[in-house]
Amino acid sequence: MDIGIALIVDICLLIGSLWLILQVSKLSIFNPSLWWVALHAYCVTFRLITLNLGVQSVSLIGIQSDTELVNAAIASDISLLAVVGATLFIAYKSPENKASKSIESRWSQLNPRVGQVISMLCLTIGTYALIAFSAVATAAQARGTNVSAMDIGRWDESAYPGLIGGFAVQGALIQCAVHGFTRWRVILLMLMLALISINPARTGFVTAAIMAFMIYQTMRKRHSVTMKWAVCVVLLGLLWFVYKPISQGIVAGYNAEAIWSRTQNYFQDSVGASPSIDTQFLDMQATNMAAADEAGVRFYGTMDLPLVFLPIPRFMWPDKPSMAEYAQKITSSSRPIAITGMTPNLSGQGYMEFGWVGCAIIPFLYIYGMQTAFRRVSSLGITSVARWIYLIFLATMLQVFRDGLSSVFVFPFMAYLPLLGWGAISKLLSANHAGVKYLQPHYVLPVARRRVE
Repeated sequence: MDIGIALIVDICLLIGSLWLILQVSKLSIFNPSLWWVALHAYCVTFRLITLNLGVQSVSLIGIQSDTELVNAAIASDISLLAVVGATLFIAYKSPENKASKSIESRWSQLNPRVGQVISMLCLTIGTYALIAFSAVATAAQARGTNVSAMDIGRWDESAYPGLIGGFAVQGALIQCAVHGFTRWRVILLMLMLALISINPARTGFVTAAIMAFMIYQTMRKRHSVTMKWAVCVVLLGLLWFVYKPISQGIVAGYNAEAIWSRTQNYFQDSVGASPSIDTQFLDMQATNMAAADEAGVRFYGTMDLPLVFLPIPRFMWPDKPSMAEYAQKITSSSRPIAITGMTPNLSGQGYMEFGWVGCAIIPFLYIYGMQTAFRRVSSLGITSVARWIYLIFLATMLQVFRDGLSSVFVFPFMAYLPLLGWGAISKLLSANHAGVKYLQPHYVLPVARRRVE
């Protein structure tokens, strides 16, 4: 099979999968199966189109033949079919209305007082860490200003300062969830997003922006996106696409002219014959799969084993296994997977773990869990603990699709610990009688209020 046939097969499967999913589940921005279809369209279908147009892989990735890319496309299509299978299975196993009623009677409501405490802690401690120990501090130092006044010893070598810095934007998200998207809270959220966007890894900004959007849509009880929001999402997507050289320029201390020049070059390279590695997720999956075959290894569930040791700082255990320990076993001079941090995608991880059958089993189980949760919370509001926890896991789905199963644990339980903690503590405190009237699930924006008056 060549790239052209792989594209035709993929497009047919994509259209058929979308049709089948919509037959048995809601057309909703909260539907995880539709998220998977969208991610597949961008990472796989769009990439196959560009390959057919002659856009070659970045040489650093190490693709050695079209067969490797076709195998990655086949693995992704198997995963897509597994997602459809999980959606159909859930639809016929548990009707939506029945599932929603059962979960509503068992789960508590978010406790606004607990949310306020967590929010204040995140905004104070998190903002200080964000300014003093993240890329913000590096950018300030590049301009001759030292904002990191506290000596935290060897903890500065660990990921914890950066992790705590990411809590700042979560404090703003909780404020919006408790009080609504008022003018000053929106300004606070935008400020936190701007600060966190300077970090080289764009994950913190993207997932926080997704979470903010879903909180807003849940408050308005909207399951679709209006044309205005669709345009905004496209514009934000373009901004996100070119923001990497912008943030790198800010951190390095470049002036506005140099940053603009770097951004133009990055965009031209990305849409030209030699695009950026950031757009070639299918290629990175292909080289991971091919490297595993060349090394003759299958990992059988051990790729995410280093998660057990993740909370231990490396300065306390210099020989702590890396999260990319598997990459060390398959990396080579022609495929520098461990050096460049090339991710296998979830379908690629399934192949590397269990072969072709893994491409179906792992995505099936993941979407089975997500689709079950979606059906149980779809009728609940933003004040529901169950709905809140589901939104956290949904917001991190992009990372799971790209990085693999480890993100199911790393992001909700570590990176988004304050948000998850608010839900867990509220559940433990039985917040049904804790004054949830202060939460504002039906907040009306000031502009809309003036129109009514």
